[in-house]
Amino acid sequence: MSSSSSPHRARLLGALAVLAAVFLSGCSTDSPPQHSERLQKAAGLKTFHVETTKDLWEKTSDQKGRGGPDLELKNTTKELDNGLVQVELTGVNLANYLRILDYMAHGGTDSKNLGRHHSAESIRMYDEIAGVLDGINKRPDPKDPPPRVVVDTAFLEAKAKK
Repeated sequence: MSSSSSPHRARLLGALAVLAAVFLSGCSTDSPPQHSERLQKAAGLKTFHVETTKDLWEKTSDQKGRGGPDLELKNTTKELDNGLVQVELTGVNLANYLRILDYMAHGGTDSKNLGRHHSAESIRMYDEIAGVLDGINKRPDPKDPPPRVVVDTAFLEAKAKK
């Protein structure tokens, strides 16, 4: 190899390094800054209840055909008299659910079009659960009812009437 190709090779390697850095930075997620703290709070809970529509639960908890983290998500679900379902998650499963929601709401790549996920349903669910977790300042007493969030359309109907 001649000495004149050495500067060319160095420029080429430098350009590849810059492209790699740009590509990798573009693949990161835009998780909220409090995400790690929320995961820690969630994992420390004994149980957590999510009351929502069956469709919203299925949409935000389904892991089939998605390129995000493949996390175990065990729960018990019961139908309520008001048409909603109550989903009971252990703290560890709530943390896993938040990871799934974060991936679908704030980042991740859609394998169909290489675009970033920003699922409205996942954003809504993540934000509602985050609001409850952010309000927890100390570990709940074991005798207290589990923390819960209700995610339905009632607030949208009330907002529309104003």
